[in-house]
Order: sequence, then C-alpha cells, then structure tokens
Amino acid sequence: MQNWATRALLAVLLVGALPVMATPPRTIEIRDRLFARNADTLFLIRETRDNHGLHGVTQTDTLLVFRNLAGGDDRGFQGVARVVDLGPDAEQRAEVLPLSSRINPYDLFADFDAWPLNAPRYGDPSAVSLSGDGLALDGFGFSGPARYALSLEELNQRMRDTLIASLQVLPPHTVGGGSIGPHPFDPVAIDIDIDIDIDILRDCVVSNNMVPRHADSDPALVQLTCEIEDGLGGVQLWLVVPQV
Repeated sequence: MQNWATRALLAVLLVGALPVMATPPRTIEIRDRLFARNADTLFLIRETRDNHGLHGVTQTDTLLVFRNLAGGDDRGFQGVARVVDLGPDAEQRAEVLPLSSRINPYDLFADFDAWPLNAPRYGDPSAVSLSGDGLALDGFGFSGPARYALSLEELNQRMRDTLIASLQVLPPHTVGGGSIGPHPFDPVAIDIDIDIDIDILRDCVVSNNMVPRHADSDPALVQLTCEIEDGLGGVQLWLVVPQV
C-alpha cells in the first residue's frame, strides 16, 4: 500500500511538472533548394523554419536568393513570404507578416529569361571531397573532363555571408511565450569578428552535387547539410564551386 501511494504521488508530481519539462528549445532550420537559372545567375529558394521555443508553432520565411554563377557570391535577396503557423489551438491559425516588397519566383522565367533547375534525385556526393583544403570535384563539364574546387576559407566566408545577409533582409521576428534562445545567424546578436555557429569539417557533409553543363564556364553545384552543435537546428545549402 505504501509503495502504491508513493508511486501515485510521484506520478502526480511528474504530470504537474510535464508542461515545464516538455517546453521545447528554440530550433531553426534553413534549407535552400535549386529553383532556376539563366546564363549568369543561379536562383535559390531559401526557407527558414523557426519554432520560437513553442509547441505547435512554426514560422516559415521564404526568400529568393540571386547568386552569381561566375563568382559564387550573392547578388541580392527578395522576400517571398513570412508566415507564422500558430497551431490548431490558436484563435487565428496563420499570421502573415508584412513585407516591404515581395516577389513571385515564377516571374523569373519571363523577367530574367530563366529556366527551371532541379536537384538531381541521385547525385554522387562521394565524388566530392570535403577536407581542410575545401571542396573539390573531378567531373565532366560542358565539353569534357573538368576540375572544380573551392578553398575552405572561401567556403566559410560564403556560408557566413549568405546566412547573415538573409537575416538582414528578413530580421528575426519574435513570437512570445516560448523558451526563446538566440538566433545563431542574427547579425545583430553575433560579433562580426567571430564565426557562425558551424564548423564545416565537424558539422557538415556533402549531400548532393551536380554540374549544370549549359556553357564551358559553368561551375559545379554542391549541397552541404550541416547540423548546428547541440542539435538545435541545421542548414542545407547549395554552393557554387568554380572550375580551376
């Protein structure tokens, strides 16, 4: 009887504590997908998902990234949508956040003479090496064998620049009530002299790759999938890797 009473009391205490214990940490996922290209520009759709440290809440920011195919640097960003799903218990489920200007990505095909670009279903990540020297790939270009490479220093810089720039275009938004933690790529919250919270060699793997083969000068495109240390988020980005 005493044993049963003790277990019953413990169960009540655990149930009472459950909402606090079960409050999730803030998690952030940033994922790029190939969308389109023209002769000199790669167009990426970037989605950032933020749970704001709350059950049933997900904010999805959608951004169009304009990337130079020759240099691999970002030429600009344009907001597509910012939507907060407040969950099934909310009085109003979806909150659409304002944008000063927005773009319809499908207008690219007429406005920028672009055509669709899709990631291969079965790339060959094993063909790409990721090491202290950076990314390297021996493959085939438009007219024959070609080598593609990007140093680790350049890779770090490009990843840092594109992630921080995203947050300058669409600054972090706060939904109250959660166990909110810092945004790992917020340009206001981090010191400009320190690295983003990703160690490429430790946290990232090559997850897909392709060579578009539209012109002799085309680069390779390599997808990196990275987990932020302690499991509170991750990124999946496509990088332009030039011919050497």
